[in-house]
Amino acid sequence: MRRMIASVVAMITAAGISVGVGSAAAAVPPGCPEIYVLAVPGTWANGRSPGILRAVTSGLGPETRVQFVGYDATAFPWEKAIYGKSKAQAVANTTGLAATMLRRCPGTRIALTGYSQGADAAGDVASEIGTGRAAIRPGQVAGVVLISDPRRSRQDNLIGPPLAGEGSGGPRLDGMGWVKPRAFTICEPLDLYCNVPRDYFITRVVGYLAETSDPTPSQIGQYQAEAGAIVAELLTLGGPGKIVEELSNARAREQITIFNAFLKSGAHGNYAAFQVRPGVTAVQWAHDFLARLA
Repeated sequence: MRRMIASVVAMITAAGISVGVGSAAAAVPPGCPEIYVLAVPGTWANGRSPGILRAVTSGLGPETRVQFVGYDATAFPWEKAIYGKSKAQAVANTTGLAATMLRRCPGTRIALTGYSQGADAAGDVASEIGTGRAAIRPGQVAGVVLISDPRRSRQDNLIGPPLAGEGSGGPRLDGMGWVKPRAFTICEPLDLYCNVPRDYFITRVVGYLAETSDPTPSQIGQYQAEAGAIVAELLTLGGPGKIVEELSNARAREQITIFNAFLKSGAHGNYAAFQVRPGVTAVQWAHDFLARLA
């Protein structure tokens, strides 16, 4: 009887090993990367000139494949596309590339990264996946790292010094969902795109108008929530009189002056030098994070 039990155990063990090997082979067919990094450049950048994402994604290792996501990457009506339409294109292209890879290589895991408008788009894709609004499963996402995300939330996993503000476009309504433990955000404290003080209402309204400049139907709830948050916070300041003051020409001129100073400061383009930890720049941290995924 003992010999029979031992034989059965041996057979089960052998079968388990065989199934495990077969599953691994099916999960990662030849030519499929372990990690597929989709990198979404910022406004006015592209795959040939992806800005800081070139350094973020270079030399990640043989098991990782990098794809820069092409899209209009514009912001104004006189360019190819206004901001909202441009970002929607980036979201669609990122999702499409991920889905195409996963159909061919079901064992490959997706990583998302982006800078500025690209972080806005990559973050929306991560949020849709993490909250179950996409065909891609949360478990298929290995990691997310966003740099200067205009929709950064105080609830996001921040790498670097603590910040009091949030993104200029308002935080994502549903956050990152199941992807949150593997999703990280980086923001230079002086970068108003990702760290607008909550009482900069003119700047927040401008950010809101940019996000809604070409509305995406699936984002209507997000638009309504951010509009409601702005109005509610204005009302808590002291009623209609305070609202008029906050939205006055004087307040607008003040914030325009502050925003112009921010643009001249170079803070938005400082991520190759900005240290999130002593001796570790934002670009280095993002690169090392992606490199460890494989």
